Amino acid sequence: MAKKKSTKEKKTNDERILDQHHIEYEEVSFDWINNGADALAEAKEQGVPAESILKTIVMQANDDAKDYVVVCLSLIHEIDLKLVAHELGKKQVHLADNKNLINITGYVHGANTPIGINIRKGFPVYFDERIKNFDDISVSAGKVGRSVRLKRDDLVSLVSGKYIKVSEN
Repeated sequence: MAKKKSTKEKKTNDERILDQHHIEYEEVSFDWINNGADALAEAKEQGVPAESILKTIVMQANDDAKDYVVVCLSLIHEIDLKLVAHELGKKQVHLADNKNLINITGYVHGANTPIGINIRKGFPVYFDERIKNFDDISVSAGKVGRSVRLKRDDLVSLVSGKYIKVSEN
């Protein structure tokens, strides 16, 4: 996979982080405002499995304002908060407040990415163990309507990620 840009848009900070770490990626943009496109439509258009496109969920543990974790899982799967809490050894976890995401992560809802959140905020990142089935995955590039496709192992290594079980199905 070569570093390439499919548009002439300015690189996002997350793409710059990947460049600094010499990680190859492909930038993908989709016009979700004008075309109503979403990541599942993006998967179909690119001919990649929808399960290989990840959403980034920011969670708060134990109602502690300083205990945030990031969980990445396929767009088509749901998250079991009780199971995640158990997997992480936490009493409880809940979704971070969407209205406050920009203050928590530095990103707006829909642009959260494990790359920038881990590098800038130091939040631990966990990946659904089911993504081990894919060599290449996509995550947000830190901007709504923009993602990067890269080697799974490169991303997991960059953010010192760990694999956990996030749901029973």
